[in-house]
Amino acid sequence: MSEERTAYYRPVAIRPATLLIIDKRNVPYIVSLDWDMTLGREYPGADTNIRVRSLITGRRHGEFIHDDSDDSFYYIDNNSTNGTYINGVKLPPYNARGSKAYKLWDGDIIRIDRKTLNDPHPESVLIIFSRSFDPEEQWQSYRIPGMTRVTIGRGEKNMIRLQDIMASREHAYLIKDERGMFLYDCNSQNGLSVNGRQVEGGVQIFSHDVIRIANTLLIVIGDRIYYNNPGEKVGALSVFIRSKTVNFGRKTLLRDVRFSADTGDFVLILGGSGAGKTTLVNAILGDGKADGEVILDGLDLYKNFKTMKSQIGLVPQFINLRLNDKVRQTLMDIADIKLDGKYYSKEDKNRRVDEVLNRVGVKGLENHLIRQLSGGQKKKVSVAAQLVGFQKVFICDEPDSGLDAASRVQQMEILKEIADNGKIVMVISHEPDDAVNSITNEILFTKVLVLAKSSSDNAGHLAFFGSPYEALEFFGVTRLQDIMKEINPDYEGGKGKADFYINKYLMQKGGGSYQ
Repeated sequence: MSEERTAYYRPVAIRPATLLIIDKRNVPYIVSLDWDMTLGREYPGADTNIRVRSLITGRRHGEFIHDDSDDSFYYIDNNSTNGTYINGVKLPPYNARGSKAYKLWDGDIIRIDRKTLNDPHPESVLIIFSRSFDPEEQWQSYRIPGMTRVTIGRGEKNMIRLQDIMASREHAYLIKDERGMFLYDCNSQNGLSVNGRQVEGGVQIFSHDVIRIANTLLIVIGDRIYYNNPGEKVGALSVFIRSKTVNFGRKTLLRDVRFSADTGDFVLILGGSGAGKTTLVNAILGDGKADGEVILDGLDLYKNFKTMKSQIGLVPQFINLRLNDKVRQTLMDIADIKLDGKYYSKEDKNRRVDEVLNRVGVKGLENHLIRQLSGGQKKKVSVAAQLVGFQKVFICDEPDSGLDAASRVQQMEILKEIADNGKIVMVISHEPDDAVNSITNEILFTKVLVLAKSSSDNAGHLAFFGSPYEALEFFGVTRLQDIMKEINPDYEGGKGKADFYINKYLMQKGGGSYQ
């Protein structure tokens, strides 16, 4: 690994699950998770799928289990002698076979080590579960000199220079002295985290700590830092709301809402009267914090709000394109609004606009006037306008409101193309059946989330989450809009079957009925 080599930014495609592993060799390597795979130490005659060089790892230490129903992975510790830590917490034994199955999310940190994690065992193993690493990705390394200050950021003068446009020009610095190693944030725009927890000011750093700066991971191994330059990281969103209350806990608006969305998902949010659609949106945005977790790329929004606030955003309306402006001028104007000049130079903004133009395939049109473009080309420029910023999750509250049928279809096609460009798009719509491909007439949504208000506690509950065609079958309807008739109360013209579908969905998921 070269300490001087750099890589240019490029968008990252959606990738399968992988493990980045560092064992006693102290050099990162990547293993693809393609099916159920066993983890154990390397020795003559070893028959596990993943073998690490570590004497404190059991011969059959743990297992990675693939759930093909939703392409997720779980980890089980096989009651190993030294155990397994995930995100700093040791998995407890559950039965004679091992621990409970732990569902893995992008960025989860798996450790085989002694309990003093800040003082790693020489034979320890660090594993990072990821949905965004490229198996061919080259990791760079930097050796931290003794008694020195190491700068980290996007600017050319940094000792560790990141090719990540979301990183600030002077993002952070490390100080190594007789007390140990300390990491400080330079009042950066997007902040930083260590082992999944946001850092405010500074924090002491230990070997095997995992630092996250924007989309870049930096892994501390002894006196060396390994880091990648991945471009825009693929996003995976996990939402678990135990409850959302108001009036000092006297009234519950949402209860037991759990779902996951992947990059490329276009999610329709439907909800009966008072079922909590707006409450859910605010919880995901972090504006109305709930009792629960909102996880994006392995980071918890509530614990890392500064780091993540620019990545999950509400899109109240689309930008109207000025017909007499050129395409590039339009996007540069938007970049001036969305990218703070304190952190992004004119060169940075030009670079971002180039990336977006290339991504949506309109680079060759950058000097054309908007009025010279075809309808399809204008849609692509509208997509580009939304992509100039760094949102990974777009939430749109009735973006089709007040539009005629043809305009609603076009608006939904734009949103679907944003999702197809490596984002997650969530939409509240009262005309969901207009979201169809204008050529094939196929439904554009990839997922449907339905909230219904239970008569038992007057709180919104999850009544369905799955594909749109599964939703139609689940509710026994032919149109998405008719789902609302099933769950709305009779005094609003509905069938009043909210409780029935809440319980049906719970039973389908093996959770029993809600009382």
